[in-house]
Amino acid sequence: MIRLKNIYLLFLLVFILPLSPANGMSFSDRSVDYILPNGLKVVLIQDRRSPVVVSSIWYKVGSSYEQNGISGISHILEHLMFKGTKNMKPGEFSKKIKQIGGSENAFTGRDFTGYYQKVHKDYLELCLELESDRMRNLVFEQDLVNKEVDVVKEERRLRTDDQPISKVFEKIGQQIFGMSGYGIPIVGTMNDISNVTISNLKKWYDNYYVPSNAIVIIAGDIDFDRTKELVKKYYGKIEDQKPIKLENPINHETSFDDMLVRDKVSQPIVLMSFKNKPFSENNKKEMYTLELLFELMDGSNSSRFTRNLIDKKQTAINTFISYDTYSRKENLITLGGSPRKGISPNQFREEILNEFQEFVNSGLEDGELDQVKSRLLANNIYKFDSVFYQVMQVGMLETKNYNWRLLDSYMEDINSINEDDLKNTAKNFILNKKHLYSLIEPKSCLLYTSPSPRDS
Repeated sequence: MIRLKNIYLLFLLVFILPLSPANGMSFSDRSVDYILPNGLKVVLIQDRRSPVVVSSIWYKVGSSYEQNGISGISHILEHLMFKGTKNMKPGEFSKKIKQIGGSENAFTGRDFTGYYQKVHKDYLELCLELESDRMRNLVFEQDLVNKEVDVVKEERRLRTDDQPISKVFEKIGQQIFGMSGYGIPIVGTMNDISNVTISNLKKWYDNYYVPSNAIVIIAGDIDFDRTKELVKKYYGKIEDQKPIKLENPINHETSFDDMLVRDKVSQPIVLMSFKNKPFSENNKKEMYTLELLFELMDGSNSSRFTRNLIDKKQTAINTFISYDTYSRKENLITLGGSPRKGISPNQFREEILNEFQEFVNSGLEDGELDQVKSRLLANNIYKFDSVFYQVMQVGMLETKNYNWRLLDSYMEDINSINEDDLKNTAKNFILNKKHLYSLIEPKSCLLYTSPSPRDS
């Protein structure tokens, strides 16, 4: 089965990849970007395989721009963007998109807040008309704010407060970064959500929802000239004001003190969190090597964690690796999983680290590097088959202040990585770095107390 899968991946690379954004017809070959006089950046991506367009706008603001006292404000504002403008009643935006058979949504991240519509190409103008209206004419009413605050509070309860691992991830972020940068929860703290004010929301909107802080990204069955005319028609007359950069006064000292949490889990969960430097175009090979290393260790059913920890040694029930390749600020790499019954969390912790050490000591198996590269690149091809994913990749890079044309060289960058690169990355990012050890135990579990992390 494995051999057949590898042959299939090779087929993808040989016969499909020349049409992918990273090779042959590059992503740039079917894309244009430019900046309007008011500072609005526009990226247009042509993909005419079906009569569909994804129209989106991204604002360079998210939770990492916030500070203690106003955490969650970007996310609350995202909700309010659907609650009416001077020209539209609450809910009318979504109703109009639904009536034409389209779909729409929004999302808030650490570095961005984004809005998109997926519609038939004939309705692109309607999307631009509606979205540009929200940029300048949003209505702030106390009863609407109160309703959305209640919605966001419930969202926090369901996604964070009632989820043991989400709560611990939040604690890890704040222990390492404090209430600054990527330590600020995207949804906000319950106290800050409860105390948000119209005044602060309006200031946030007026400061960040301006042309020079936004990127319009449109992908799909489009004509470049016609689309440029439409973007100019609806966004070109919006006046710009330079966003004021708000400085976070918190100077936090990173703590790597171990953490023990007892919560509603069925088995222990072990987490090891490493502080990771931001992505930059100067260190992109290093970051891509990290991505390839984690694909090697835990990227599939044939990865080393699965083969050795789950199947061979049977020390793990499950494993995972959490990280962000493209980051604007310092972020976290987290290795985690659950040990099998009879395996202590500390033993499991050592087993995970030993997998990296064993790789450094013994190196790759025959054909292993080609297999992992094939798998990673094939996954990239599958993702770029989606017009929505193309929009997401460009948006995430642009809002983190990177040139989206990095996508053109992705395959070349991955293929340039060798075994020594992987070994050095394993040593520099994992084995030689201090980490925060966190353990989530069942509330009734008192088995693993020596040595134990700090109770939190």
